[in-house]
Amino acid sequence: MKKMFNFVKDRKKYFFIGAPVLLLVLYFFFSGGKNDTELYIVERGDIVQSVSLSGKITTSDKADLGFAASGRIANIYVKNNQAVLEGQTLAQLEIGDLLADLKIKELNSKNSGLSLNDAKENLEQVIEQENTKVKNAYRELLSEDLELIPSSTNYTVEAPTVKGIYDGPEGQYKVRIYRENSSDSDLTISTFNLEQTKRLVKDEGSTLLGTRGLYISFPDDISSYRDTSWLLDIPNKTSSSYLANYNAYNEAKNDKDLAIKDAEFEYQKLLNEDDGGASVAEAEIQKIRAEIRKNTIYAPFKGVVTNIEKEIGENADLGERVISLLGEEKLEVVLQVSELDVSKLVPGASIKISLDAIKGEDFYGVLKTVNSRETEIEGVPVYEAFVELDPDPRIKSGMNASGTTILETKDDVIAIPSYLVEKVGEKNIVKVVLADGTEIEREVTLGLVGTDSMVEIVSGLSLGEKVIASASAKK
Repeated sequence: MKKMFNFVKDRKKYFFIGAPVLLLVLYFFFSGGKNDTELYIVERGDIVQSVSLSGKITTSDKADLGFAASGRIANIYVKNNQAVLEGQTLAQLEIGDLLADLKIKELNSKNSGLSLNDAKENLEQVIEQENTKVKNAYRELLSEDLELIPSSTNYTVEAPTVKGIYDGPEGQYKVRIYRENSSDSDLTISTFNLEQTKRLVKDEGSTLLGTRGLYISFPDDISSYRDTSWLLDIPNKTSSSYLANYNAYNEAKNDKDLAIKDAEFEYQKLLNEDDGGASVAEAEIQKIRAEIRKNTIYAPFKGVVTNIEKEIGENADLGERVISLLGEEKLEVVLQVSELDVSKLVPGASIKISLDAIKGEDFYGVLKTVNSRETEIEGVPVYEAFVELDPDPRIKSGMNASGTTILETKDDVIAIPSYLVEKVGEKNIVKVVLADGTEIEREVTLGLVGTDSMVEIVSGLSLGEKVIASASAKK
């Protein structure tokens, strides 16, 4: 025994060298020397080809406004962050002399009325402006001081609050708050009567109520509103503001009828006189009015004042920026598209939009146009795609956005991972394992290639067949 121990000890270094070699030989002997392979059973599936893009929220309505003349600023009628309507007067230079000249010309003119074309334009403008006033007054009537009434007197929670600008018919909402599944921790809110909708209640902030501009929020813990029902009358005829808003609405309608009637009378009078030419006095009056417009800044669209560069009493040069305005009616997403994907986008396609600032919620827009001229970003040419979004008070200009659009789909087709297909010349080849274990190569015809690397097999494979690929092919 001692001799054997000494024999091993004397030859220890040969033992440690030979042992790993022996183990490697045994591994290949018992494994049969086979390569690492993957077996895939052919089945049916859905193929989706889509493209994902990134970009930012912006608005198609934005303007830096200045005067079309130079002079001293007499009035600034708005403040920063103030909402304004289209056509609203924002600022004006000193125009006392112009106003005096206008009054003299009008008094001295035998025909102080408008020309026929101006009278027609004035009539159209009056109709549009008065209709807008009536519409705004009606929205105010329907939207102000809305109050949810509990359907039971046993509720101990404070009534949810409803805010927003309602744009829809009069009537009553029935609102139900409940847990749809006993295992689900989220609450669901459903509306009935005026419209039927259903959505999850947000843990924080306001939740959209219906689809017509209203939002609901909960003063108490959200879970305490489970299994409650509420009624919402539109308008709220019991509110303290209802009578004043109702009178304002009727007054707006009466003012509309009177203003349109006066404009129609002036137009009809000139039409009957068939006065197609303008007198010298009329031309002088129009010239003064044009000068007044040059000295006045009007809002070109509905929006919010974002910056005021000047103060009353300061001088303003021709075209110098005085007021900046940002529209809130027309939101759009500007997405960056690579040159590989730009030809795949079609105007009118639906785009799913996700926002970094609003997690867990998707928005949908419509692709309007794709810029035909490229823009370089870090040396890479990209094309700008413009997606129109519906207005949402939570969405602000400048937010980061990503968009996804589905280019093509095929449902319930035979499909396999694309790495199982090997390109051999002009042929697409797969390795099939037959029932007896024999491996053969077979040509297949490919169809749609999905974004997830699944590829449609048009011909060459059947359901249940087994396809193999080596690990190197998969990589």
